[in-house]
Amino acid sequence: MFINELPDDCLLIIFGLINELDDLVNCYKVCSKWSHLIVERTRGVKYLVEHSDPWDEDVSPRYPSGYVYYQTEEPMDGACLSTLFPNLMIAEFSCRFGEKVKYQDIVTFVKRIKSVNGIINKFSNENESILQYCNQIEMLSTNTIEPCIKKNGVNIKQLHLWNYKIDFFKEDAHYFPNLERLHIGDIRGNLDKYYDGPIFRRLEIFEFLSSCSDIQYAFQFMDSCPNLQSAHICLQSHRIFVDGSVKHESLQDLVIEINGVERPTSFDWNETKRLFMKYPNLKYLSLWGYMDLENEHIEQLVRILPNLVLFDVRDCPIVTQKAADYVQGYNKLHGRSIKLYFNDNHYEIKTDWPHLPIKREKISQGFDFMKHCFLKSFFILPTFLMPSED
Repeated sequence: MFINELPDDCLLIIFGLINELDDLVNCYKVCSKWSHLIVERTRGVKYLVEHSDPWDEDVSPRYPSGYVYYQTEEPMDGACLSTLFPNLMIAEFSCRFGEKVKYQDIVTFVKRIKSVNGIINKFSNENESILQYCNQIEMLSTNTIEPCIKKNGVNIKQLHLWNYKIDFFKEDAHYFPNLERLHIGDIRGNLDKYYDGPIFRRLEIFEFLSSCSDIQYAFQFMDSCPNLQSAHICLQSHRIFVDGSVKHESLQDLVIEINGVERPTSFDWNETKRLFMKYPNLKYLSLWGYMDLENEHIEQLVRILPNLVLFDVRDCPIVTQKAADYVQGYNKLHGRSIKLYFNDNHYEIKTDWPHLPIKREKISQGFDFMKHCFLKSFFILPTFLMPSED
């Protein structure tokens, strides 16, 4: 039996196993029957992304049927893209995609797909930006805020900026009054400055990376987000600016990650303690890479934070079983249920919190920081958190 003699249902099952863009386009061009079936298969695709995981380059990518990926720069005919993906929600346009598909075909694709809600833009054209054709998107990942983005800023709820600075963002912040999640990665090592820009009343999640070794103003920026619930701050320096006069009642989830080629070996404990006194309702706290965090510091933080439940201090080598014993005794004495995770019992966090994944995901389902971000390092945080569809 020839493959084309298989029933349509069988062919659809086979096509449902194909997730690579080039393969789907090639199948689409085989004949009218296959063209019809491929369109049926791709009708349910919501995410078109670049496969760029450096750890999986030699392994065939595994994606659910709602994803289609591309991983080569081999040219392809992009004229059929809008036909293949009528219900696409997220599209990633990388330099690799720009090499594969003619720019005019990308423009036509973007103009025709009205369902697109998010763009990951790593591709630029010398004459114009593809983002000027994306007027209704609510999620955007880019490395520069172009004029066309500002015009659509009122619609943006998730903004993912890499190689950017809070100080630069201050100049354009007023264009984004409805932000719910803000991700800024500054990898250039420039100095941060005091933030005195607009207030973000709707911001719930803030994620920030600074490679600057000078004073950090990330927590001072958070004071301008009165309803912030979750934050992931990755720093190269322990030197932080703290305004102790401002309390932050809404913050519940906080990850502070010290990361750098040469990690600092000392920090001002009194300043750090003042920081945590700002967040009385903190429930989930993770401190990564504090090389000189001591057992005594753990004991003080447990007393400072009356609502703490999960306390993660993995990769803090001085913290020992003594701190864990203190936390257990404190729980019994005060009727608390704090669980401390440190280097010697780090494996328990996966069994105690199985619903908190640690694998890399470009797009995660659900606007849930604890579930998708808390246990992950800054460098593998999801680009977008897809809101629930119910």
